[in-house]
Amino acid sequence: MTDITIPHMKRNVALLSLCQGYAQTSVTVVISVSALASLLILEDKSLATLPHAFMWVATALMATPASLLMKKYGRRGGFAIGSIFGVLGCAFCTTGLYISDFWVFIAGTSCFGAFNAFNQYLRFAAAEAADDEFRPKAISWVIGGGILAAFVGGTLAGNTANLMLPQYVATYIILAVTPILFAITIQFVKMPEPEKPAPVEEKQKKSSGRPLRQIMKQPAFVVAAIGTSVSWAGMILMMAATPLSMKACGLIDDVPFVIQWHMFAMFAPSFFAGQLVSRFGNLNVIMMGFGLFGVGIVSGLTGITLANFFITNMAIGAGWNLMLIGSTSLLVTCHTEEEKGKVQGANDTIAYGLAAISSFFAGYLQIEIGWNAVMIAIVPQIVIVALVVWWMRSFNARTVAAE
Repeated sequence: MTDITIPHMKRNVALLSLCQGYAQTSVTVVISVSALASLLILEDKSLATLPHAFMWVATALMATPASLLMKKYGRRGGFAIGSIFGVLGCAFCTTGLYISDFWVFIAGTSCFGAFNAFNQYLRFAAAEAADDEFRPKAISWVIGGGILAAFVGGTLAGNTANLMLPQYVATYIILAVTPILFAITIQFVKMPEPEKPAPVEEKQKKSSGRPLRQIMKQPAFVVAAIGTSVSWAGMILMMAATPLSMKACGLIDDVPFVIQWHMFAMFAPSFFAGQLVSRFGNLNVIMMGFGLFGVGIVSGLTGITLANFFITNMAIGAGWNLMLIGSTSLLVTCHTEEEKGKVQGANDTIAYGLAAISSFFAGYLQIEIGWNAVMIAIVPQIVIVALVVWWMRSFNARTVAAE
């Protein structure tokens, strides 16, 4: 790990947190309005979450390329490339709504997915910009930067829908500001630059580390990958279905309010999650997230009032945060510096692939069966998390006993 002074650590974390706010504002708006916007140009309403699903498909497909681009051009260069996709997403979504072309609109949300793939490496950039002691806090504080999106994104989604016709066109036009601000801000972050090309003989000697298959067999990787995947897949399943379910319950005007506070709950725990990791360990923090998911599911299954939607979104949002931070802190213990590109890329590809599947089925489950089906579908996912955490603890105990 490159040695970075304390002033640089704090400065970098602050700027990366601001970039996270810009990035998550885009995600908040897309999640809040994409399904509702799709209903305006779709005949088959059960496909309303398809643009949302394509966003996560693009995130999954771009996760590894984004990691490799950052390895080649550095974090700042990679993030700047990602911001271009954000601007393109706004352009395509605006055009798709204006000409009522569903597939052009999907092209826009797919570009947002590519933008999102690059942005997911903000948490790893935070890990690299901190020493061992500060690293858990750096990761959590940068993830916590998304709290900006709870208020900016929610306000943007709620107050711009009808500024222009067709509906939501103004939303995507104004949203283009966020990737532009992201691209500017990231240039002020002092991150290690990529290594200069070595002579041929040195390249031959240089190792890319262990094979990915060997790394993925580690219990720590298994738990980190499953924790990351379930935190995203379970949360996205609920979040994608929420606007549709609330519309069906006559609560469409309250959608921005619920999504806003969901985003707040997703990122607010970050300001103390790093301390939780330092004090209780990665596995216990992952299990705290498991418990909050359970609270959200119970609330969702016991009613469809505004209060139920609010509690469900808050609890699962906070559960996502703790599960993701615990998993990310665990993942960075699984690889060396030369292995980080392929390991982080593999982890995120798995996670966002499952998020895409969840997003697609959210629309079908909600339209064809109902809200309870969405909640029940999350249950087996979080049970798997509990099982693999128990497995890793047993493995560690056996290892210690053998020594």
